[in-house]
Amino acid sequence: MQREQLERKIRVAMIGHRGVPATYGGVERHVEELATRLVSLGFEVLVLCRSSYTPPRKEYRGVEIICLPTINQKHVEMIVHTFLCILHLLFLRRVDIIHIHSVDPAILTPLAKLGGKVVVTSHGQAYRREKWGPAAKAMSQWAERVFVRWADGAISVSKTLRAYYQKRYGREVTYIPNGVNVMEPGGHDELAKMDLSPDGYVLYVGRLVPTKGAHTLIEAFQGIQSNLKVAIAGGSSHTSEYVDRLEGLLNDRVRLLGYQYGAALQQLYENCRLFVLPSQIEGLPITLLEAMSYGKPILFSDIPENLEAAEGVGVSFHSGDADDLRDKLVWCFEHPDEMLELGSKARERVIRDYAWDQIAEQHADLYRSVLAR
Repeated sequence: MQREQLERKIRVAMIGHRGVPATYGGVERHVEELATRLVSLGFEVLVLCRSSYTPPRKEYRGVEIICLPTINQKHVEMIVHTFLCILHLLFLRRVDIIHIHSVDPAILTPLAKLGGKVVVTSHGQAYRREKWGPAAKAMSQWAERVFVRWADGAISVSKTLRAYYQKRYGREVTYIPNGVNVMEPGGHDELAKMDLSPDGYVLYVGRLVPTKGAHTLIEAFQGIQSNLKVAIAGGSSHTSEYVDRLEGLLNDRVRLLGYQYGAALQQLYENCRLFVLPSQIEGLPITLLEAMSYGKPILFSDIPENLEAAEGVGVSFHSGDADDLRDKLVWCFEHPDEMLELGSKARERVIRDYAWDQIAEQHADLYRSVLAR
């Protein structure tokens, strides 16, 4: 590492995401938790945010915030903002490390390398999502090739992704998972506003996109005789047609709550009977880790990324299979003692393997390694 870098703080800029503080989005939650901890480790951290997501501000928990505009259209929003962020870093704010979060914006890695070393975190494979058309999927696949070829430091949030990049491209990628905070009890006063009661509902948290599988949960629950409700905490991600489809499945036992934050989201996790993640595609799901951190019983689809996080501490069902999900829901309801025991084991796993402090330390080590090359 060069002498001047040893004598001053390492400057890191984070781009490619929507912004902080996080209101919705797993990547945004990841950036917020990582950036604030890096500050406490002695780094200077600059987070560049989309002005449509982050209200005007200059600082957040020691992190410098810069809001830049973009075009609010799903096919160009990310790439336009990332391009403007890179121009800002090239001409106005030089840094040591440009950390691009998500593979799709990493298509601009060759340009970003003009402004410093580039680290890219893969949070998943966007081209596998149903909401993207052929052109968008082709660009996403090209971005993946750029990521593995050009990034000075490459990170994946799951072991499944790391193995894929090694096999497909021969690229050694560093595994650093998503993390989670272990929360203290927060009560249940917010639930009444949502027409819910403690232990009286099954919970889904996530964006309302087809590959997250909220429709599978609703369809599975329609065949169950129970007084429990289904609480769907999440909203559209340029997927209004899918949200309309979900609204067509609603009945008096299903609640579409929209995005929930802060105390309301905390109480939803804390007081649910069961957390269900029916997704078909993930990187490493923060919502699943969050439910585990509360010690809640969990039921999840058997995709590799979910199994990586929760196999042995929850119950899985065949991804996309509403009938199997229905059967597993009934089993969970009929075996409360076994589910509570699994929930306790899930909490222990989160504390051991997914603590944000150790994840921040791993990033710090990677940054220093990249700069020392």
